[in-house]
Amino acid sequence: MKTLRKIIELFVFIGIFTTMSLTPCFAAGPSLSPRFRSSINGFYNDLFEGPMGLFVDRSNNEVYVVDIERGEVFIYDTSGTPLFRFGGAGGIASPIDVAVYEGRLYLSEEGKAYVGVFDFRGMPAGKLSMPPGKEFLPGRMDVDENGGVYVVNRALGECDVFDKGGGFLRAIGKDLFSLSGVAVGGDMVYLITPFYTGNAIHAYRKSSEHVASFEAIEGRGGTLGLPSSAKVDPGGNLWVVDSLKGIIIYGFDGGKIGGRKIGAFGQEGPSGGTLEFPVDIDFSSDGMIYIIDKEGKRLVVFK
Repeated sequence: MKTLRKIIELFVFIGIFTTMSLTPCFAAGPSLSPRFRSSINGFYNDLFEGPMGLFVDRSNNEVYVVDIERGEVFIYDTSGTPLFRFGGAGGIASPIDVAVYEGRLYLSEEGKAYVGVFDFRGMPAGKLSMPPGKEFLPGRMDVDENGGVYVVNRALGECDVFDKGGGFLRAIGKDLFSLSGVAVGGDMVYLITPFYTGNAIHAYRKSSEHVASFEAIEGRGGTLGLPSSAKVDPGGNLWVVDSLKGIIIYGFDGGKIGGRKIGAFGQEGPSGGTLEFPVDIDFSSDGMIYIIDKEGKRLVVFK
């Protein structure tokens, strides 16, 4: 029943209800052994209630966490010291994800047909909106090295791309049923679809050209359980957050797209490092790994 409740929570997040059989099963990776370092449970004495999204601003060594239940954004330094918080009284109700570029903070919220733009102190500074007549239901986000903002559009099953000035550029993908995550690295954009017919990971060029699709969930020819988000590390490897199976890492030989699995972790190891229901991940410039454990209501840090 506990596992079923977790799956239903994710269904609500992506706006899809379906019937399927999933068995929770965590697997250890072949050679990857991140070490648990610490966990953050809240902002001083105020505990997390529903941590959902995460972003590490490597240029300023700051970690941003959004809590969908508290309706707040929490900011820490990379050692875990609380720095600042905003939301609630500022009109933020149900934040889903956060991304940061050069002092501009992008925030997607449940029920809002735009991405809010804020300054580093949480003051409104604009919006990312679609052209008139195009439906927009923002979800997870990522930014590239030039400040381009990539936003999951759950209404249309595509990733919508904006320039750093807020102008709409193009859409990547089309009619991707259950699109839940986006990760950008180099010239590649990866879209995650946990309940899409066939493969669950789709690779595109930034120009929107489809390159490859690979890996599926169990029962459909693959090994994934419930992939929900992803992030590309500085070396170009793709780290997929699977809420039932932990973190799964894919490498690409010689730039070839094909999804060679090079490691996985999340359940075995020190008790503090066990992930109950991970939903998001990011990295610091000094090699720290930050993971949102929604069920555990904490931010878990690995080295």
